[in-house]
Amino acid sequence: MVAAAKKEGKVVFYNNLQPDGIEPILRKFRARYPDISTEHIRLGSNPLNERFGTEYNAGRHLADVVITIADQNFYKGIESGWAEKWSPPEAKSYAPEWIVDDMLFTTQQLREVIIWNTNLVKPGEEPKEWKDLFDPKWKGKVAMNPPWRSIPTQQLIVYWEDKLKLGDTAQMFKDNNVRFFEGSAGIIQAVVRGDVAIAELTDLSVYGMLEDGAPLGFVYPDSGFPLSVNRMFVAKHAPHPNAAKVLGNWLLSLEGQTALQEHAGLPVTHPDAPPRKHLPATKDLKNVMVDGESIINPELQKKVVNHWRTVFGVR
Repeated sequence: MVAAAKKEGKVVFYNNLQPDGIEPILRKFRARYPDISTEHIRLGSNPLNERFGTEYNAGRHLADVVITIADQNFYKGIESGWAEKWSPPEAKSYAPEWIVDDMLFTTQQLREVIIWNTNLVKPGEEPKEWKDLFDPKWKGKVAMNPPWRSIPTQQLIVYWEDKLKLGDTAQMFKDNNVRFFEGSAGIIQAVVRGDVAIAELTDLSVYGMLEDGAPLGFVYPDSGFPLSVNRMFVAKHAPHPNAAKVLGNWLLSLEGQTALQEHAGLPVTHPDAPPRKHLPATKDLKNVMVDGESIINPELQKKVVNHWRTVFGVR
């Protein structure tokens, strides 16, 4: 397979990873397989899933390997033939719950977190719970991902409203002048710059900022949150099928998982991956709803997105 991949000479990687971490990850892959060049497309999970689905339906098979967050529409795509069924050699290291039908391989976990700029938020005034985001004292100073571009945000909204009974969070955020930024990287940069004081986001970008010494505080609220996971698959009609499997297998290897954890800022699922320095392990957090996918479906996604668009006047 490696010999055939070298002849193909290229692999195309669609992903939702931290933008500044993708090239370091792929650089390590190319160091292992110097005869395979890499190209990548990076988008948020929602637009990434839509792009792959649109290309697939049009018979334009451009991607070899995909990492994204799954939702129900994603699973419909998998049922329609998006993914190759295979057994990567490295998959033998994983617990069964991280592998779905020998097609989807869980590479990373995304946790929802509140962060703040420690230069702007005084000690003792830090938000501790989700309800604190709606406190009028933070009016105009809170940032988040718009739910129409983020599956984890959609899941968290359902968790807020159905599990924690916080009320109409769209209207509450509208009243509190919440600010939207595109993607976790954009949000965390706004907090570090001081454009906003606090934010809700996945912890995708938090690790790298803490590693760089950014003035950030953070909390995983004790009231809990839905856990999102990144799934990796090799495209059924991959234009470079052997190179796709070489990359897919490498991403599951301890070397690939260590690179993902180091540069993509998320805890990985390989049992031998080293612990991270700055953020707690998922097992040490309270009230983690392990299966965030279970609390949302396409109809509920549409309802959430349409309501938030209506409240904020976004078409």
